[in-house]
Amino acid sequence: MEKITFSSRVQLADAAAAYIALRDRVSNPDGSFDRGGRFTLDAYFECCAGIRTPSRAYPYPEMAHARTIKHVAAARGVDAKELRREVKAQEKNP
Repeated sequence: MEKITFSSRVQLADAAAAYIALRDRVSNPDGSFDRGGRFTLDAYFECCAGIRTPSRAYPYPEMAHARTIKHVAAARGVDAKELRREVKAQEKNP
């Protein structure tokens, strides 16, 4: 197990706060809508490979994925398990 440094702890705390804001819909993922109402992410990561392509019938699969721990961890450069632990810790001690 890797030792967590101060800078990585801050990065993890920021990622957890970002995930909680996305999950609770306080903030929105980075992306845009087209004229058909389909949401498209601005940046893709390895975790985004299996996401359904937005269509008029299903316009938000990328938005839903961008609100997951897996995507936030990839976007912020932190480990998903560590992020999950940090989210639980922040929810326990707001």
